[in-house]
Amino acid sequence: MKYGGCEIDWGYLGALLANQGDVEQAIFLKAFIKECQSWGTRWQVEQQLAYVNHKLSKEERDVLSMLSYDEKEDTK
Repeated sequence: MKYGGCEIDWGYLGALLANQGDVEQAIFLKAFIKECQSWGTRWQVEQQLAYVNHKLSKEERDVLSMLSYDEKEDTK
């Protein structure tokens, strides 16, 4: 996909991101989320992410499952 005068290879960009540390990956994801939230409604964001989810295999979704993991405090 072209942006201005440069063409972005999204697969290569993803590979670069995967080989960064957790700090860099978190910065990327926070920026991604912030941009999504600027679209106007949560519904728009959910729809876009649902479209992405549909294009991922079960194995790929499993790899991403820790992104939504919510650690609960042990109440015992």
